[in-house]
Amino acid sequence: MPKFLVEVGVEDLPAEEAELIAQSFRDNLLSRLKEARVSHGEAHLFWTLRRFAILVEDIAERQEDAVEEIRGPAVSAAFDLQGNLTQAALGFLRRYGASPADLIRKKVGEKEYLFLRLERPGRPTAEILREIVPVALKAIPCSKSMRWDGGGSFLRPIRWVVALLDEEVIPLEIAGVRAGRTTFGHRFLSGPVELARPEDYVRRLREAYVCADPLERAALLRAEIQKLEERYGARAALSEALWTLILGQTEWPKPVVGQIPQEFLELPEPVVVAALREEGKFVPYTRGGKIAEIFLGFAEGEGNPEVIRRGYERVVGIRLRDALGFFAQDRKRTLESRVPELQEIVYEARLGTVWDRVERIRLICRHLARELRLPADFLDRAALLCKADLLTVMVREFPELEGVMGGIYARLDGEPEEVAKAIEEHVRPAGKADPLPETPLGLALSFAEKLDGVIGPLRVGEMPTGSRDPYGVRRRGNAVVRIILEKGLRLDLFGLIDEVVEEYPGTTPAEVVKEFLWERLRSALEERGIPYDVAEAVLAQKSGDFLGVWERAQALAGLLGRRELVELSLAFGRVRNITRGHEIEGFQPELFQEAAEKELWQAFLSAKSRVEQALSQRQPSAALEALLSLKSPIDRYFDEVLVMCDDETIRRNRLGFLTELSRLFLQVADLSRLVVPG
Repeated sequence: MPKFLVEVGVEDLPAEEAELIAQSFRDNLLSRLKEARVSHGEAHLFWTLRRFAILVEDIAERQEDAVEEIRGPAVSAAFDLQGNLTQAALGFLRRYGASPADLIRKKVGEKEYLFLRLERPGRPTAEILREIVPVALKAIPCSKSMRWDGGGSFLRPIRWVVALLDEEVIPLEIAGVRAGRTTFGHRFLSGPVELARPEDYVRRLREAYVCADPLERAALLRAEIQKLEERYGARAALSEALWTLILGQTEWPKPVVGQIPQEFLELPEPVVVAALREEGKFVPYTRGGKIAEIFLGFAEGEGNPEVIRRGYERVVGIRLRDALGFFAQDRKRTLESRVPELQEIVYEARLGTVWDRVERIRLICRHLARELRLPADFLDRAALLCKADLLTVMVREFPELEGVMGGIYARLDGEPEEVAKAIEEHVRPAGKADPLPETPLGLALSFAEKLDGVIGPLRVGEMPTGSRDPYGVRRRGNAVVRIILEKGLRLDLFGLIDEVVEEYPGTTPAEVVKEFLWERLRSALEERGIPYDVAEAVLAQKSGDFLGVWERAQALAGLLGRRELVELSLAFGRVRNITRGHEIEGFQPELFQEAAEKELWQAFLSAKSRVEQALSQRQPSAALEALLSLKSPIDRYFDEVLVMCDDETIRRNRLGFLTELSRLFLQVADLSRLVVPG
């Protein structure tokens, strides 16, 4: 079957965005192929800073035929009293070039309509590709777009396009650039490259000094990095951000080993990494917790290695000499001496200064210290100092070192290690992939900082939207939930919010903050593989014990597939249905008349004791097993007891009991929300 290749050649993309752009283009194209009913095999993604390409295997030569049913007028309006077609029906036929013989009747709800079943033969894939490739490119989300002489608009000017369906060029146009079969090799080492067929793409570019396959390029880079680790007995200080830059900045990477002068080897590792990251092509190494004397650079192409090495060492020396100066300047003062100056930095006009924020973080930390039984003095000291490094030269030059430098300077100031480590960890996690703090104090301080970053903006009306979240409220909310779930933080989050919310400017009620975090919890459950209906079941009853919700979700998900759970779900559904709108407080067991309701009452008492004990011991699976014992008594109850009887006293008593039974279930989950198969 045919293969399809499309490549878009551009001026240099930002290294940190190149892969995302390529992935977005691939996803957009494959989505539109699916919508167009064009089947295909595997799709291979290629990208460098100057190009992104997709090679689609086994693409169909034509889109699949389709049968479309089009609804026309209702039968009642389509025929007159003599049974002849009305003008409404005739107009419907004319619109689609059909005859009365093509009409069929179908019921929609309670009404019958005329329909036409139209067969639409598939079009050639070449025609489809000509239409959808430009659309797929246009749908790529870009941080900023540029316009250039061709009249196009994209993140960077588009310089060439390749579009081949086997040997055939697809005559499409993107941003004023017509597609052909000519790509371009390395900017200095090669020139135009003619492609005969899609499968020649990777080989022909490799011959032209371009490694277009990111997996191959990554393997080459990692092999060189590891080779140096083994040779020097050192470890590469390679962050995810630095790796992204290195992978995205070279098309034909060549390793160059350089030396770091002795005078810079006492600089803290994070400082060296940050200083070299600015160039995006240097990997520092560490040995025994200190910076090693070597670094690895990646040159673009086949230049003179010795000349390149000397140039790299000169650049690294300049960077590290600057960093050494920043470090020396910062060490003239302690962190504590900088704290009063936080009153001069505006955090947000309505939320006050950074000092005001520190005070709110300290307030949250006091509650956490009490609830989590942490050393309050150390935690408060860490909270007091946690933002002082914002006033250092090092953090002004390298903002990504916030917290990290605070921890380093705190140690040098003689602060307790627990305090210094908490300061260092408090900005984590900065994103989904970032590790969580490891120490109890760091975890608590990070939690307080993130919770403050949620409550503050929400209190002054800064609710994030789909496209706008200037204060990072969604990211911080996700971090709050992640810390609770992954670190097993047992606390009443809603109670904590109630205790501190009035200390914040603004008028947004605490319930808005709680609802926002509740929705973050919903997203977290789904991201962790909890089925949608299970999430709905455990989230039916709001609770500030997010960890308990997570544990109940895991326990319930573990029971899916058991016949008893399906039957209990149906039984509890009957309880929920009859009490909905009839929740009544209180009942008297002595008014029970039927044997079935007395049996359910006894079963309820036994299950209630077991459920409450299980939940108090954090054993949600045992609580669910206790609820399973109620299935048969509930079924018998509804078979033999008329709840909505004529006697109002008896009716209200039965509804009151069922309301209490429902509450017992809801402590664990609303099982009526489970999707029952069949």
